[in-house]
Amino acid sequence: MGLSPYSNPSDAGILCMILVQTAMSISFMKENLLSILHVLRVRMASWDEYSNQPATAEPFESREIPSRTYMEEFRSLIPTIRYDSLSCTAKQDCSVCLVEFKPDAEINRLSCGHVFHKSCVEKWLNYWNLTCPLCRDRMIAPKETQENTTSPM
Repeated sequence: MGLSPYSNPSDAGILCMILVQTAMSISFMKENLLSILHVLRVRMASWDEYSNQPATAEPFESREIPSRTYMEEFRSLIPTIRYDSLSCTAKQDCSVCLVEFKPDAEINRLSCGHVFHKSCVEKWLNYWNLTCPLCRDRMIAPKETQENTTSPM
């Protein structure tokens, strides 16, 4: 058995409590900072997003809110349809607002096949979410992919 560096056993317990309290305080400050950034609509990108996307020449400020041209491009590529025009017999809910689709509801069917209310998808896009809310597939394919799929071989 070795000798303890503490004069009595309660000193070791106090040291552990100080370390735990410090870690909890740092975690609390981090969560508060992230909440403030979220309220200010500052989005923290993950490392995966940095590695998968090429660098753009646009400054970050110009990409904070989706442009009208992006919304117009989305509307032209993904047309609005009525829910009753789908050949689906089972009742479904919109995964964004969690409300059941009514037969006359205006919806958007994304390229991945998921269906959402038109207003829900547009609100999702206003928060600069450019992927499907469920599967995270891109809502609008890159221009190279669109050209490859539309050009004859």
